[in-house]
Parts: sequence; C-alpha cells; structure tokens
Amino acid sequence: MLIHRFPSGLLGLGALWLTAALGCESSTRVAALSDEPLIRDAGRLVSLDSSLKPLIERFNANRDKPRVVAIVSATCGACVAGAIAVHESVVTAYPSADVSISIVWIDILARDDYAAAQRMAGIFDDPRVRQFHDPNGLAGDVFAKGLLDQPPAWDIYLLYAATPQQLWVDYPPKPTDWMHQIAFRAADPARRRGGHDLVVGLYDAMSDLGFDPVIESPPSERQIAAAVRAANAMVNSDLREAAGRDPSLATLPQCGECAKAGFIGQCSIAGFRHIVAIPQQIGDDPSALGFLIAGTNQGNSPLGSDPRLDPISGQLIVLDVQGMCCPDCPSKLAMSVLFLPGVEHVMVDFDPGEARVTIDPPNSISPETLIAAIERSGFSATLRDEN
Repeated sequence: MLIHRFPSGLLGLGALWLTAALGCESSTRVAALSDEPLIRDAGRLVSLDSSLKPLIERFNANRDKPRVVAIVSATCGACVAGAIAVHESVVTAYPSADVSISIVWIDILARDDYAAAQRMAGIFDDPRVRQFHDPNGLAGDVFAKGLLDQPPAWDIYLLYAATPQQLWVDYPPKPTDWMHQIAFRAADPARRRGGHDLVVGLYDAMSDLGFDPVIESPPSERQIAAAVRAANAMVNSDLREAAGRDPSLATLPQCGECAKAGFIGQCSIAGFRHIVAIPQQIGDDPSALGFLIAGTNQGNSPLGSDPRLDPISGQLIVLDVQGMCCPDCPSKLAMSVLFLPGVEHVMVDFDPGEARVTIDPPNSISPETLIAAIERSGFSATLRDEN
C-alpha cells in the first residue's frame, strides 16, 4: 500500500491514552454509584448517571423493533470512524428502516468528556437515533457481560432483532449479531471488523434483519472518506468556535494531526499490532514523500522476514515504547519518525511495546532525536540497553 505525503508537511500522528479501569463487576458498580447527578439533555445528547436509566428505558421501549447499539469513544479515531460507519451503513443506507439506534459515547480515553461527545454527536441527525454520554463507562461494563472475557466493551457494535420478550433487566440480552474493532485478546477475533470491513458488516447485518437498502452495495471507501471529511469540517468549526469563547481551549494537548482533524485525524491507516513502514519518494520531487506499509495482527510477527527489508542495511536503534493502546498506535508511532533524514525503515510491535529504527548512514541521527519525535506524537520511549 503506497500512501502519499504532500510536500507541505509531515504526517504527525499521535497516541490516544487509555485511562479507564478495566476490571469491575457491572451490577455492583451500578448499585454503588447511584447518588450521582441527574441526566442532562443538551438537545442531541443525553448524559447518563450511574443507573443508565434513559438508555435502559429506550432499549426496552423499542423491543418490538430491531435495535442497534454502538459504544464508542469520542476521541478515538477508530471509534469515530465506526460511528461514521453506523451513519453511512445503517442510517443513510436504510432511511426507511423502522429501527432504534442508540449511540453511547463512553468516557474511556484521557480526553473523552461531555464536550467531546457533544461535538461528535453532530454526526447524526435522524429521529431514529438517540445519543448518550456515559461519563462513568458503565455501559461498557454491562454490555461486556457474556461477550468479552473482561470489561469494558467499547468500539463495539451490537444488533438485536425485534424480540418483544427480550428485555434489559440486570444486563442487556445477548445480541443477534455484533462486531467490534477491539485489539485486545478479550474480544472474539472472528467478530473483528476493522476499517471498511465494519462498513460492510453493518450494511449486511441490517439486510439480515430484513431491511431493504436504498443502495445496492455497501458504501464505498470513497463515500466513507467524504463522510469523514464532513465530520472533520464540523468538528473543526465547533472547536474554533469554542476556542473563540475560551482561548485556553486552543492550547489543549493534542497531536498535530488530530488537532487539525478534530480528533479524527488519520487513524486506521493500518490498524495492525505489528507493522513495517518504509519511506518512498513520489515522482521526481525530492520533497514529496510517501511510504510503504505492511502489517499483521498475528501473535508472532513474520515481518522480520519481509523481502522488502533485504536491501536495507544500516545502524539499528531499538526503543522501548510506552503509551500504545490500540492497533492504530504502531502506525502513528512509525509515522512520527519515518520521514526524519536518515531513517531507512521502522518496525513497531504493539506487544511488548517496541520500535526498531534502522538509520543510514550510521550515527546520522541520534536516539535522542528519535525519542523527541516520538514524544511529540504523544508516546514516550527509552533507548534499550542492548544498543
């Protein structure tokens, strides 16, 4: 896969920091945190208290029709892309379907909050859609029950056939179909639908529920890209307006690309746990660079034997990396150093958190320079002693 980089700047991609606690019994948490503020309704977004009552009531009230539930982070690029997939493959592709759609914006990453969820809620404008903000992450706990080895459930998409007797009592019932973009091992890998596969999966799942689409095939990657650009423009406008009211908002810590794109950025370039990235010149313009990227999600990465690495030689610098939390991160980390002068190729492994950077000629770039570039993208790194 060859991706262009225009001469005007680098692809500065940053990390998303996972701060939510992963282990809790959902029913216990719901009972223990029942004294929180009442829900807040800002028009297109309902903020949930610890009871999750508005979400449960909507789920149960619509049990006589198919239901779609998406649990997503408002600052995770893959999650936002998943929300856009719901919009394009469910809302837009099936405009006459009598379906109840619930979008839960869950606080799970460091910058997730009500304001971020409110911005992203603008993706949807359809009476069949109701959106919620879950500041405590409890929806991720309860929907994980019976589906994941450990909570929380997020970046997950669930579909329920019309079943009047299927009620949410202590926990949501088992979905008719579900899919996810989760990287960690607690999720069923057979149900992982990353990138455009999720678009196709949602489109097909709606057909399986008995609805007729207005388009004969799933939305194309070009259509999805257009929808992402529209979301970017919307969020950028909201951020500029907010920064105009409060100048401090213009200096919030964000990676450069995510800041420009309103948290959507260039996420999901690859979405692999193990990647190799190699810079490539585009045409005759020495300032126009792109890159080749290859990746895998297998436990033992075969990328060390990639034939494209055979002609590459030089000094190897091995870095231990902290802060990678999803399969978009290896690509983002690689992009942070790939176009520095002297870098020949970058190999990044999500597990155990490692970057192997080959530079030529030797000593043409220092480990400190590599570490500084990585830190500007939101990760942290240290030089491994074996160097």
